[in-house]
Amino acid sequence: MRLGVQLPLAFLSLHLGRFTLAVDTWCGKAYRSSDPAVDPGGRIVAPPRSPAPLLNLKIRPRAQPYLEEDIVGTFIVDAPLSYFYGQPYDNTLFGQQNDRALKLLSNVSEYNTISFYVNRSDDAIRPISYATVKLNSTGTLFDFDLSEFEPRFEPYNLSVVAMDPNNHIYMASTQLLRLPSRSDGGSVTKIDSLHGGLLVKATTISNSSSGAWTPLFPYSFYLDGNWLGEDPKNMNVLKNYGYNVLHIVPAGGLGYDFEQLDEWLDQAQQLGLWIMFDMRWQYQNASGVDWQVNQLKRRPNMLLWYTADEPDGQVDALNAPKRAYDQIKSLDPYHPVSLCLNCENYHYQEYSTGADIILSDVYPIGTNTSWSTQYGTVCNSTYGCCGCDNCQGYNNLSNVPARLDIYREYQMQLGLPPKVLWGTPQAFGNSEFWKQTPTPEEELAMTLLSVNHGAKGIIMWTFPTTPDLTDVTSRLAKVLTGTCAEYLLGADIITGLAVDGTSAVDASAWRVGNSILLSIVNSDYQDMTGPVTLHLPAEIVATSISTVLWGDAEWRVTNVDSKTQIQRSGLQGLSSDILILSLELPLFVEEQDSTAVA
Repeated sequence: MRLGVQLPLAFLSLHLGRFTLAVDTWCGKAYRSSDPAVDPGGRIVAPPRSPAPLLNLKIRPRAQPYLEEDIVGTFIVDAPLSYFYGQPYDNTLFGQQNDRALKLLSNVSEYNTISFYVNRSDDAIRPISYATVKLNSTGTLFDFDLSEFEPRFEPYNLSVVAMDPNNHIYMASTQLLRLPSRSDGGSVTKIDSLHGGLLVKATTISNSSSGAWTPLFPYSFYLDGNWLGEDPKNMNVLKNYGYNVLHIVPAGGLGYDFEQLDEWLDQAQQLGLWIMFDMRWQYQNASGVDWQVNQLKRRPNMLLWYTADEPDGQVDALNAPKRAYDQIKSLDPYHPVSLCLNCENYHYQEYSTGADIILSDVYPIGTNTSWSTQYGTVCNSTYGCCGCDNCQGYNNLSNVPARLDIYREYQMQLGLPPKVLWGTPQAFGNSEFWKQTPTPEEELAMTLLSVNHGAKGIIMWTFPTTPDLTDVTSRLAKVLTGTCAEYLLGADIITGLAVDGTSAVDASAWRVGNSILLSIVNSDYQDMTGPVTLHLPAEIVATSISTVLWGDAEWRVTNVDSKTQIQRSGLQGLSSDILILSLELPLFVEEQDSTAVA
């Protein structure tokens, strides 16, 4: 829920005898004291545990989209074993089994792999590639020849047929898009489906793209257009603060003075700011979507579209985001589409299909999550609105990463590939539900907790904000969009690192080459006085801290039995640290898990 947002009226109707009573709702839940609680429905329910192992075979192109100039493409193959997702797997291949792991018979090595074909299935079934991957592996890459796919605006349908050593068949499907090259000066934004980041080419004032594809970590605010119009220099202020995306919140109705907007977007282009175009008031208007997309799609600094703002909270039509998504893609397949969800578990499946990128806005600071101070009611899973849907506790920062985790879990439960997730930390307060504005420490912690749990972009609500938050976010902008981007967007995330001495520390790592980025957040408001020890995975041995990007220099690297520990004595409440560690040489380089024949 946003500051200043008017809650919608009567998307829930109660039938009482011959009468129908309209009820105001948020996330499908009645919230006025005069209205009774009614189960909103729309929940995703975890599947039951299977008595036998399941193979959850998935495949997807690494890049979305590929372009005419791309010669070689890459598929990502996942073949994990699970008790909850996938197709039944031959359990005669297994030895000891338990709830947490599946153990292959160690003396039957041929059962360690699974083979599959990738076929084109749009015209006639035609083999494209053959590969083998390790069983119970994820993120295996193999290349293929893109010449099989003529550039066009329609995606190619692909089917995958896998076979285990006992000739059992497993199937999956995906789509591949290879677009014609642009000749109109407009930009292209690719999604890296392996790590979830955006890839762009640097824009120039001459309306062209140049250079290699580079990862972009979006870090900015939802921006009040009134502030932007107060002074022509305010666009330069944004740039100087280090934010790299321009996301103007439109006023009601059509939303923009397009003559003024064109001037702002030209200025943003000259400054190297990317456009995240918000059409929240028009995304359900087909003619409005058509006009706005055609106005902006050729801009060289266009990054992505933003359609629905909290459609789940406002109970927009379930098919509205997907309808807008399909329309936008038909007009502009060169840029991704995003939207922001507010509810924990209300028709996630229907709303999330309308975007490539899902933003999550969880605002836990200064709000009572169990009692609505606005409406004088309780807040629970079926009733009430407290400004932070189904959140737990007061100023409980863990609500922020928990929402990202659960959205990722929903994708798995739905049998779908991972969605790209961004965070929308709270940067406002002292109004409505939220009785205080986050401190700089809280703002920093919410942002890094989001990053630690897989957020590949941060767009805060809202700017202008307080001087203290402007200061801390400006300093953090230069770190996240600079050195950190190579790690956050170029490596697998290692989450949930083990920590001794406290349960309040959340730490994640990203390894690139001979170094590793470490992000450490203490979500406890109280200082700690005892020792704190963080353990790196056994296969990663660090020698030293080479760079302190954020925080103090009190952490120390020690190695015990060739296992790396990061230690310190004492820890300040709500402290955050970003470190780069050097790794021991020589490195063990794992062989590629797949073989491919194009």
